Amino acid sequence: MRPIVSEQDPLRYPLNELLGTGAHVRLLRVMANEVDGPLTPSDAARRAGLTLPGAQKALRKLYKSGFISRVGGGRKHQYEIRKSDRLMQIIVELFQAEKDRYENLLTIIKKEIENITPYPHAAWLQSTSESFGEPLSLGLLHETRHLTNYLRKLRTSLNQVENDFDITIELEGYTKADIPVLKLDALTLLYGTLLSPDNSAQQQAKNSLTHLEKDKHLHELSRKLAKAIEQDTSLVKRAKDHIDQLLKKDQGTATRDLMEWRDILNMYSIQRLSKFFTSSSERSNRLRQSNPFFAVLNPDERNQLNL
Repeated sequence: MRPIVSEQDPLRYPLNELLGTGAHVRLLRVMANEVDGPLTPSDAARRAGLTLPGAQKALRKLYKSGFISRVGGGRKHQYEIRKSDRLMQIIVELFQAEKDRYENLLTIIKKEIENITPYPHAAWLQSTSESFGEPLSLGLLHETRHLTNYLRKLRTSLNQVENDFDITIELEGYTKADIPVLKLDALTLLYGTLLSPDNSAQQQAKNSLTHLEKDKHLHELSRKLAKAIEQDTSLVKRAKDHIDQLLKKDQGTATRDLMEWRDILNMYSIQRLSKFFTSSSERSNRLRQSNPFFAVLNPDERNQLNL
């Protein structure tokens, strides 16, 4: 039995079509938040977590609606939001508000974690909910003698957060002796450092490098990153968002470099930015140490760059 008993004019009520399916919402979110220009169906599918046929079908329907435009021809079709339309401008703002709400939640949780001493070794999002009503699970690594008391205090301080966001937050505490094997790529680190045995070994190896070797290693990574941003300009937007999020709090001595990076990302073209990454100038060498792009790469992108 059909739940809808009467049809509605799509010209008058276009949101029925635009936001009527999960695939449409996912694709619009990607185009609104993750990229500054057009993207291919395969890229859209990967970013939105959809199958390619599913993404292609949804993109065709969104294109037919007139609210996204198509660039190129044949197999090189790309799609982007028609930002000149007032309704689409509002939808872009809506997705930004959605993103801001989640980041605000994480910021508040981080603040509560940092307000309690002695500080844990690490805190992370252990799992996220797949549907409304499911709890958000936080994992914490602490010393055995402090763990129980810390969890009790944090549990109390998070009560107001749960009320404000109407969510349930569950806490899982671990010591170094009982922490399970974690897939670090699937976690969102909120506080401290959490290294796998392999990562720990890599870190020790990096720490043993001479200053000259570190500079050469970082320059090589920057060269790879320069190629990556030429192929995927969404990295620039992600880096901008990352810097803006960091600058919401005092970053101490790092503030100056972050503000300098923000100016560079706002002013430089992709080609100019790529050259800046690989330049041997004093400014490039100095800012290479705080390059924000390394913080926004996803696991697949890190693997491609051998990070």
